[in-house]
Order: sequence, then C-alpha cells, then structure tokens
Amino acid sequence: MSFLTLLAAFCLIIAFLDFPFTSAWSIEKPALVPRFTRNELSRREWASKFVSMLTTVSLLSRSPVQPAWADLVKDTNDGGLMSTTNVADMLRAVPTFTIVDAKGVPYMVVGEDAKVTGYFFSTFEEADRILKLAKTSADKAIRQAKVNREPVDENPWVNARISTVPLDFAVTTAAKSMYTKSYFQVAPAVDDVDDALAITKTQDLAEGKVPLFYIKDFTIENPTSLANQSPLYFRKSELEQAYRRAHPGEKELPDILVTELFALVLAMVKPGGTDEDLKTVVIVPPKGSSQKAKLCEKAGGKEPAFVLGQRNLVL
Repeated sequence: MSFLTLLAAFCLIIAFLDFPFTSAWSIEKPALVPRFTRNELSRREWASKFVSMLTTVSLLSRSPVQPAWADLVKDTNDGGLMSTTNVADMLRAVPTFTIVDAKGVPYMVVGEDAKVTGYFFSTFEEADRILKLAKTSADKAIRQAKVNREPVDENPWVNARISTVPLDFAVTTAAKSMYTKSYFQVAPAVDDVDDALAITKTQDLAEGKVPLFYIKDFTIENPTSLANQSPLYFRKSELEQAYRRAHPGEKELPDILVTELFALVLAMVKPGGTDEDLKTVVIVPPKGSSQKAKLCEKAGGKEPAFVLGQRNLVL
C-alpha cells in the first residue's frame, strides 16, 4: 500500500471528524463530536473514507478464524507508528458477538432505509437483548396473523444463536461491506452510546462510529512489558471501576473522555505519526466477554462461527 493512499485515507477521516486532530488518544477535546447526524451522513459516504486504506482482496474467501485485518492490509508501517499486524493483534484480542443460524449464516435485517444490515455487537448482552427482542416480536406478529386468519410462517429466529468473531474480522467486514448490497456494522450497546452522547453533549451518533472511553494519563500494568498500557473501554462504568481500583484514595474522578474505534485505528497507522503514546494503547474487552465468547464457541460446536457470502434475510 502506498504512502499516498494511506495519507489520503487519513485526511478524509480528519474531514469527517469535527475536531483538530492530533491523535485519537492525546486529544483534549472529546473525539465524538460529529459534524453530521445519522440522517446527514450515509454509511456509503463514511465507508469511502475508511475503505480507501484497504486492498481489494475479497472477503468472501476469508475465514473468521484467520487474521482478517492483517490479510487485507499490507504488513508495513509506511511511516506509521504501528504495523498493521500489531494493530490486528490488538483488535483480535477483543471478541464481538453476532447472530447467526445453526450453520453460521448471519441474520440480516431490512431496515426502514431498505438497506440490508447485519451486526457485530460489542457485548454479548446487547446481542442477547436484540435476539430476544427479535424472537418476541416475531412471535407476536405470528399470533396476530393467526387471529386474522392470515397465512403464517415459522418464526425466522427459531434457529438463531449468538456466535463470536474477533474485532479485527468485524472491523474489516464492516468496512468492506459498505461497497456491497449487504452491510455490516460494529454496533455498540445502547447504554454505551447514551454515555458517549452525554459526555460529548450531542444528540446523535453518526453511523459507523463506536465510542471508546478513557481518562487522560491513566495507565494500567502491562503483564508482558515494563511499559504501562493506556486503556480504552467500551463501557464508561468499567473505566470508572478500573480507575477507582488504581486510585482508591481519590474521591473524585478525572474527566472521562471519548474517542472512536475507527479513528483510533487510522491514527495508529497514519504516515508521519509522532504520538508515541499510541503504541501503549490497549482496548479492554467488556467484562465477561472472553468467557461469553468461549460459551458461544462451545455452543456452535464444529459449525463455522460466521459464513460470508450467505445470509438469512429478515424483513
């Protein structure tokens, strides 16, 4: 991948985010201050800013168990602070959760905008909530159809299960899908979106953005290195708990800031980047995610976690 390609992608992201960009980590102003609302910025417009840094390798031949990000982006710094392999390793340590059938084929929903969308949820709880809501809503619709003596089909969610794929696969799949007829998104939990909006004092979160919470200069021990890590959390409450454990004598918390997943990744591979603190960043999975991921893998048995190129379409 050329220096100019990465530079162009990064400049487009800067134009999309409404703040003076030094890095996704060291900013004083919270990063989640979108210039455009959900209705003003389409997912296709957002994708054009991000996917320009990816190669044209087709995702249809990839397996979720393979390192998707590293496969799609050349392993080279190109003047960036971190190699794509190191970034992929960081993302791969974070599980995401998605709804698939018994064979691993994802469920995709036709939304009000007539776009077909599938989701990788940041927490198991959010995936479970959505699945239960979908099953309940379908059962209600079936009961009403029977009352009206209308023809009914089986609940389309009856064979659904929650599966897990690593965050590097979810990020890459979501980015590449923006140029297809079937979209995928990395979806934060509703409560986490509400917390981010409260901090940034905004009313909406643009499509494709995933908030991450942090406290400036807060670090945690790195079990494999003498250098401490700068943690980012999907959940504000878990950041607060971690800080209080590390600083039991402090009565008041420092300001909690918000940055964004995709902006962070791009800052790490930005040509000419100088913020060495980015090399210490670690994304902390939501509490219990690793255990839930193991349970999902066990429940899936020998079936694939996620099948690309197929879908269960739900209206």
